Amino acid sequence: MNLEKEHQRHREMWDRVLSKRSESPPKFRFQSDFYVRYGNKIMEPILDIGCGNGEFLEFLLLENRIDVYGIDISDMAVDLTRNRLRPILGDEVKSRVVRGDMISLSDHYPAGYFRTMICEGTLHQTTFTGAILIAKQIHTVASDHALIYVSVRSDKTLPNGAVPVENERETYRLEEEEGVVRCYFSKEGIVSVFKDLFSILEIEERELLTRIGSKPYSMWILVLRK
Repeated sequence: MNLEKEHQRHREMWDRVLSKRSESPPKFRFQSDFYVRYGNKIMEPILDIGCGNGEFLEFLLLENRIDVYGIDISDMAVDLTRNRLRPILGDEVKSRVVRGDMISLSDHYPAGYFRTMICEGTLHQTTFTGAILIAKQIHTVASDHALIYVSVRSDKTLPNGAVPVENERETYRLEEEEGVVRCYFSKEGIVSVFKDLFSILEIEERELLTRIGSKPYSMWILVLRK
């Protein structure tokens, strides 16, 4: 499977989705709870992988977390985030928020640079093979003892009509979402992505209020330490 091609599908989809909801973006989900609970253990520099509309980066800046960065595959997301943060960061926002694929983080950032990394609802936007490669990229750009927050779709959230992708574990093609591929992880599956790279400090399955069809919208929430 051509991961570059599959990620391009996601990029095009998110450009369209964000262009339609830019006036009323969704609130960030569980990463604010992570921020409150871990408090002084969260160290800069901080990277938000899949920064979306930039709301969480803005939250960090208003909390006086100044050394923050964002990356997103969507041009629309990068534009929204830069516009949101420009009043705070000025022209520096162009270097702080960049367009890029999370499968190539090391093309954008030096090894061992980030002390905290946020990956909210992005790691499942690929194949299982892609998730493993991305986990390795996160490991590369994370500093020793870095703290990493991750949330991914649970297999309890698998929508009707999802078609399993051949030769890929826990990966499905979603024809109703423009044919993109997405992972819906079991606990064993998401643990296997990270267990050889990080210490897993926490793992919990949590449910969102949003519903997909008639099934709960469940996420695995993980906190990792390099």
